[in-house]
Amino acid sequence: MTQFTQKIEDAVVRIQNPWGLGTGFCLNKYNLIVTNRHVVQGCRKVVINSEKFNKRTARVLYVDPLYDLAFIEKPEGTIFADLELAPANYVLNDGDPIMAVGHPFGLKYTNTKGIISKAARKQNGIDYIQTDAAINPGNSGGPLINQDGNVVGVNTFIMASGQNLGFALPWTYLQKAIDEFVASGRVYSVRCHSCSNLVAENQFQNGFCPFCGVEMDEDDFKGKDLILCDTSKLVEEILKKLGYNIDLIRNGKDSWEINDNGISIRINYIPENEYVVADSTLCTLSKTDIARVYAYMLRENAKIPRMAFSVENNYIGLSTSCIKNEDFHTDTAEDLYKLFIDYCRRFANILIHRYGCLPIEIDE
Repeated sequence: MTQFTQKIEDAVVRIQNPWGLGTGFCLNKYNLIVTNRHVVQGCRKVVINSEKFNKRTARVLYVDPLYDLAFIEKPEGTIFADLELAPANYVLNDGDPIMAVGHPFGLKYTNTKGIISKAARKQNGIDYIQTDAAINPGNSGGPLINQDGNVVGVNTFIMASGQNLGFALPWTYLQKAIDEFVASGRVYSVRCHSCSNLVAENQFQNGFCPFCGVEMDEDDFKGKDLILCDTSKLVEEILKKLGYNIDLIRNGKDSWEINDNGISIRINYIPENEYVVADSTLCTLSKTDIARVYAYMLRENAKIPRMAFSVENNYIGLSTSCIKNEDFHTDTAEDLYKLFIDYCRRFANILIHRYGCLPIEIDE
């Protein structure tokens, strides 16, 4: 199966929203990115990236609470390897070798091999594929691949109390969902979990399915509001003024990360102690001239306002002083963060080119 690994990774994306991370994979034949509904739940758009392109927003096109599926629009100009579903007549057997691909706990492109423990394990009326391949949070929505390199399932859930008990939605359910979505005209729609009909936005009636009358989740249609505290709202206002796309740099509800030419800059609001802090990773120490590097950082520490260098596990960082939220004001904080970002660029350049420190690889 090793021969397929690079091809598969070139078809897989990381999916991010304000509440978490997951995995998806592209099917070029349908111009769709497939994932789980719980990966995009409450979102009408998400942030995706892959080995081939940096973060960008993409629209959610279809949500399926019954099969825990979702389809995302394949952004214009993006290129993916050709990944295909197993043929309709393909037979999956207990003991067949498989591979699960995804981003467990945010780790990029992890491939775990295993076997089919049970080809059809019924859960809530659906025949899931049970596998012993390691599936963890972050794997959700990734492909389950057979020895021919075809998708046989969508990694969906695990038994939390067990070991090596992963479950994937079979490709036959996915094919059915794709066919129905395409037949509907590819308009945004949500599958009713009760009668299984696809409900388009203009058919949704005051929270209820127009076909069977069951109550549906309004968040699937309208999206879920991201409720920020006043301090986090101020942080986002400042970052917008500095020219950043908040959707692309938001790393969580109260966390933002800017990747700037090899420099990682993080801003966090910590509700527990009501502090806002910014820190960065500039480069790593070289094995030579270490004393000169430390002397330079100590000299600069005495000059730069409300900032300081640090070294941890060979990484050189720069951070601001913590700001209590009652002291966090738009005008002063904007000046501080603009200066901080400029200093990050300047110091990284000096440390690398003048003192021989080593650049770091930023994980986009």
